[in-house]
Amino acid sequence: MQSEEDWDDGDDWDDDDYDDSDTSSILDMDLDTKLKLAGVVGVVLLILMSSMIFTNFGFYSGAGTISVLIDVEEALNPEDRTLGAHILATSPSFGSLSKEGEFTISVAGSQVYSGTFDLNDDGRGSISLDYAEFFTVNGEYTLSVDIKGTKDSDSVELYKSAGSVRGEVPVFDGNYPLSKSENLLINLQFKTDETTSYVSPWVQGTIKIYHAEEIFDDGQGESYWNEDGNRNFKEVETITFNVAGTSINWEYQSGTTDNGVSLWLDPSEFYSDEESGDYAVTIEFTNQLGDDTSIKEGQTFWKWFHICQTKADGSCDGNN
Repeated sequence: MQSEEDWDDGDDWDDDDYDDSDTSSILDMDLDTKLKLAGVVGVVLLILMSSMIFTNFGFYSGAGTISVLIDVEEALNPEDRTLGAHILATSPSFGSLSKEGEFTISVAGSQVYSGTFDLNDDGRGSISLDYAEFFTVNGEYTLSVDIKGTKDSDSVELYKSAGSVRGEVPVFDGNYPLSKSENLLINLQFKTDETTSYVSPWVQGTIKIYHAEEIFDDGQGESYWNEDGNRNFKEVETITFNVAGTSINWEYQSGTTDNGVSLWLDPSEFYSDEESGDYAVTIEFTNQLGDDTSIKEGQTFWKWFHICQTKADGSCDGNN
């Protein structure tokens, strides 16, 4: 058995072979340096702790995510004159959810409105704004929302400004005259300059009714009824009207008023003075929404139609 004296691994330990400079470097620093290092570490710790404290107690606020949705029927309901949108936001990872945000509305790259919105404790909010507050031209409107840098947007196409009008007289086709005992239906059809579709605008205007003393001739076609020709006519009635989406109200010179979803003219308001003959209707209007407030003009189609007292077979009973 080998004794301790015989144990020899051939290596002698030398103090020079052990270098403790790495472990003792901090200990070997002078007091001034240690204090500076401790100060830096303390500041870092303070910042971290303050951030955690401020976060927990809501001193830092914002939003983690935000989404905005314009009402899905916004452009489909012709009676709707209010832009409605719903907002949903979530809290940021570190911090509390802000209770207020900002929004802008733009069209064709130009901002036309800005405002603020509020959120409840669940992060839900809404925007409700009358078109008159922001509508300028027909086109695609973009609603952008922002909560301290967290953003979202949604868009909708709005066509609320009309460029032309035509008054459709569906019951007159030139084969038979119209009866003075029945109200005259005129469907006002508005179109925009940007599309070929009919729109439901907000407008106000004037309707003028003209009379020409003519005998009904069922042998005439569109070219006769849609042109003034040799008629000697004069104005017999002026009617003012307002259209709000699909609703209309109007007032005769006599002061009588009426309303509905279509324009039904009472012949007794304009027929008694001149009696039977050819009648025409012209229309002028201005838009109540948007920047285009110029006067637009239109007429009935066909422009002229015949009204008289009719007999059982639909023909005119003399010149009554």
